[in-house]
Amino acid sequence: MKKSLYAIGLALMLVAGIFAGPLLGSSPVASAAETAQPESAITVQGTSSITVTPTLAYVNIGVSTFNKDAAVAQSSNATKMDAVYKALAALGIPKEKIKTVSYYISPRYDYKDNISTLAGYDVINTIEVTTDLAKVSKVIDMTVKQGVNQANSISFGISDEERDAYYLKALDKAMLNAKSKAAALAKAGGVTIGAPSQIIEGSSGYVQPLPYATYDRAMAGAAETATPISGGELKVEANITVIYNY
Repeated sequence: MKKSLYAIGLALMLVAGIFAGPLLGSSPVASAAETAQPESAITVQGTSSITVTPTLAYVNIGVSTFNKDAAVAQSSNATKMDAVYKALAALGIPKEKIKTVSYYISPRYDYKDNISTLAGYDVINTIEVTTDLAKVSKVIDMTVKQGVNQANSISFGISDEERDAYYLKALDKAMLNAKSKAAALAKAGGVTIGAPSQIIEGSSGYVQPLPYATYDRAMAGAAETATPISGGELKVEANITVIYNY
């Protein structure tokens, strides 16, 4: 008998809980949603740029050879390129600072009376040399003497360590730029702002090397005086988004 009364009481408690739960639990949630108000905010963009002098140069040069026999053209190209690598090593430039950009063998045809005749084969091996600015002229002049006859371009840059250091300075200036904009807007709007509620980085600090015009003097042959090279300037830029609540 006691067990039956206990079971009936438990069932009544469960039923009461089912009906009372929605009535008691929904009221606070609905009340919080109804009273939540969107925050007022000022959103500004902070930008800055730092002008720097490049410290590295990327010299794109190559060796082109031609012969009726493809194997001879290839062998001649390899011999000249080996001399180029030795000249670069003599300048203190290791192989790790030299990378192959392209290498190809292509047939060359002569055309006469709309008839093509195989004349031979061109072999072109192009490399990119990374060096400091002080050695650029020597890289050009010495390699031309060793057989370089394809002088394509030079671009300039800075090291990863230099880029990171300059980028941090640019970010600092961008933050000051954002702060001054927000202060001006807050004053004009008659509101008071405090510390930023959000700071969003919008840039990676990547520095694009500026292209340099093709140096035709090197293609024409080695000159008695060093080839003049000017690196110009680079810019490290930073931009951020800052949100101030008021």
